[in-house]
Amino acid sequence: MFNISPVTSVWIAWFATAANLVIGKAAVPYVTSALFLLLACSAAGLMFLPYLLKNNNWKMLADKNVWPQCLAMGTFGTALPMTVFMIALNYTTPVNGAILNQFEIIYSLIMSYLILKERPTLRQLGGSALIILGVGMLLWQAGLSLQLKGDLMIIGCLWMFQLSHIFAKKLPAQMEPQLIAAARALFAIPALAVLVAYLAVFQGPLMFESNATLWSMLFLCAAVNYFLGNTYWYRAIRNMDLGKATAIILSYPVMTFILSVCLGQDTISIYKVLGMILAVGGAYTVTGIVKQQGEQK
Repeated sequence: MFNISPVTSVWIAWFATAANLVIGKAAVPYVTSALFLLLACSAAGLMFLPYLLKNNNWKMLADKNVWPQCLAMGTFGTALPMTVFMIALNYTTPVNGAILNQFEIIYSLIMSYLILKERPTLRQLGGSALIILGVGMLLWQAGLSLQLKGDLMIIGCLWMFQLSHIFAKKLPAQMEPQLIAAARALFAIPALAVLVAYLAVFQGPLMFESNATLWSMLFLCAAVNYFLGNTYWYRAIRNMDLGKATAIILSYPVMTFILSVCLGQDTISIYKVLGMILAVGGAYTVTGIVKQQGEQK
C-alpha cells in the first residue's frame, strides 16, 4: 500500500465510508444483510491473501495474544454493527443513515477520555460542533422525516464501532495497518457465519437474488470499504489521536449526499449546500490540529 500521511489516510477512509452506505442501500433489496457481509468479508480476505502470505504475515494473527483482540475487533467493528446498519437501510436512506451516524462522535469523545485518556481540546470540540451543525442542516432540509425504526437501530449500534477502534489501537505496535484491516475482515467471518446459520435455521431461507447489481455491490463493498478503506483508517488512527480521526471521518455524510445526488437519489438545495460547507469546515478545523501537532513534533 502507498506510504501516505495519516491525514490523507483518514480522508481515503472517509470516502470509502461514504460510498459504503450507497453500496449497502443498492444491495439490500436482493440479499440477506448478514449473508452479504459474509460474502464481502470473504472476498476482502482473498484480496488480502497475497499480503498475508508475503513474509508469513498471517502468523501474527494466529498469536495467542493477538487473535482474541482481532476477533473482538471483527465482531464489534464489522459483523454485528454492519449487519444492524444494513437492516436499518431497509427503513431509511444512506444520507439519513450517515447523518444519524454523527452520534458516534459522542461515543468517541467519552470512550477516548475514559479508556484512552485522550482529552478533547476546545478547538476539536468546536470543529466537531461544526460537523454536527452541518449535517443537522441536511436533516432539517429532509423535514425530520427519518423512519424511527431504522434511526434507533443505527443509533443503538454505534458504540460498537468505537469499541472496535479501541481494540485496534491496543494491538501490537509492530502490526501493520494492512494486517489490522485484514484481521477486521477475516475475524468478522465467524460471527457472520453464526448469524447466517441462525437466520437460515430459525427464520427460513436466506435471500440471494443473483444479478449484476448485487455482484457489483459485493465487489465494491469488499474492495472499497474492507480492503482500501479499513487499511487507511487503521493507518490513520495508529498515527493520530482517535478522537480527531473520528471527528474528521464523521463528516462523510457530505460525500454520501454527493454520491446520492449523482445517482439521482436526491436533489441539491441551499440548505444542503450550507450543511456541506459547515461539515467540511469542521473537518478541516480538526485536520488543522493534526497538522499543527505534526509540525511541533
